Amino acid sequence: MKQLTIDRMHGKQLVNKEQIFAMQKSAVSCQMSVVKCPSRGVATLPTVMLLGVMALVVAVSITTLSFTELFISQGSAQSSRAHFYAEAGARDALIKIARNKTYLCATTDCYSVNFSSNGCTLSKDCAKVQVTGNDTSKTITSKGIMNANTRTLQVALTLDTDGLITSATWNEVTN
Repeated sequence: MKQLTIDRMHGKQLVNKEQIFAMQKSAVSCQMSVVKCPSRGVATLPTVMLLGVMALVVAVSITTLSFTELFISQGSAQSSRAHFYAEAGARDALIKIARNKTYLCATTDCYSVNFSSNGCTLSKDCAKVQVTGNDTSKTITSKGIMNANTRTLQVALTLDTDGLITSATWNEVTN
């Protein structure tokens, strides 16, 4: 093996070719690491942006679902109230028939029951009732209105000769 000389701070030191190659290789890899150092973290920004977009999509989806569920539950509650109003209107007509066996109110929506001030005027919180029939059978049609929801109930009554109600059949009329 041939010996070479490398200058150091204090004097000279003898080394062989393998040691020089190892030193050069380490210098090259060091330079390579210096080249790679500025490029470290380049994938971090796109990754953070992608995660941010994904989080935004999830947040918007959850918000949309929440509002949809809110509107559905409000519509269901209003529909239930409209059914309650229709039932209350039919029960009011039953009371009128029980007090007066010949009671009829044949025109469509002949009277209304308001559950709030100006209920029927504002098309909310009211029932519109109609009573048709004769001395032995009567039909009560009651429409409950709550905002955009309308539910209609029909009650078919059978009366005996004394004018007492012997049977009543309740049905919801679909629009």
